[in-house]
Amino acid sequence: MMDLADIRHKLHMIPELSFREYKTQAFIEGLLDSLGVPYEEVAGTGILARWEFGDGPFRLFRADMDALPVVEDTGWEFSSGHEGIMHACGHDVHMTVLIGLIERVILHRAKENLLFLFQPAEEAGGGAERCMESLERFSIHEAWALHVNDEYPEGSVSSRPGVLFASAYEVDCIFEGRSAHVAFYKQGLDAVEGATDFLREVYRSPREDTVLRFGMISGGRVRNVVPDSCVLYGTIRTPDYRLSESAVEELADIGNEIASNRGLIYSQTVGSRYPQLNVNEELYEKLRHLVEVNTVEMKYVGEDFSFIALKYPSLLFWLGTGREDPKGLHNSQFLPADSVIEKGVDVFWRIVTG
Repeated sequence: MMDLADIRHKLHMIPELSFREYKTQAFIEGLLDSLGVPYEEVAGTGILARWEFGDGPFRLFRADMDALPVVEDTGWEFSSGHEGIMHACGHDVHMTVLIGLIERVILHRAKENLLFLFQPAEEAGGGAERCMESLERFSIHEAWALHVNDEYPEGSVSSRPGVLFASAYEVDCIFEGRSAHVAFYKQGLDAVEGATDFLREVYRSPREDTVLRFGMISGGRVRNVVPDSCVLYGTIRTPDYRLSESAVEELADIGNEIASNRGLIYSQTVGSRYPQLNVNEELYEKLRHLVEVNTVEMKYVGEDFSFIALKYPSLLFWLGTGREDPKGLHNSQFLPADSVIEKGVDVFWRIVTG
């Protein structure tokens, strides 16, 4: 039997950013080689392993691989060995759970056709979408994934039918003006001033189901010169990607109007576009008959498993990790206990055999 805790520790110590998961890929491939499982590399740094029992469709299980640009502050013996990068979203646990499931499938000779996707670039870059071409070569009848969360008790399973996670878009809003010494500021066109008007107008507009916020602003180069450029880096979260598209259009309208009034130039770029993550109702009912499931509300977080869920009946559930002082995802002190790994494997195994 594999030492899953040790595997998790080793993965936690080699966190890598999106599409740079080279050490992680090599480490997992070594484990799959030792298990005798066939696999192929997908989307550059990802892995698609398979277990074939006979004719028929495949059931897919997915784990994400990438880490975050976060400086770890856990003080753990197995802390990140890559400076400024950390598995602050639990992907080290997700990968270990999937390895544990593969081992159990082999030991019990599961009578199912199964695919196991180690997916790169969930945090940025749309790795799931890049994996779709490889997945479409197989007949997949359903897809499953989990995500750890210290908001819920350890080992608990939480999900909901319908939209579980929001559509998530990245948008950069850019104002360009003309520089001038501040002593002669009227000769310039202040891009920061235009961006300020823009931000005030965006935040003043009423929104019901849309979250539209800017987490970073960059403008100007020196304190005594009128800034000729300013960029606002934002995110859009909605329960439906069509609302996200509408928000993109709204930003363009507001930006162009303000720029026109101030003699500026406005442009915007949209980065990653994640649709909402829909949980299939039939799979939700199936899961409820296998384990106790807590029904939870939709969260305005993004998850690119949504690309897979657009194509196949899918379900993602929260796997609670519990702790007295929850830190939350993407936190420098987020650290699920090793004990949750077997609990995740057990849930996945129930799905295989249920």
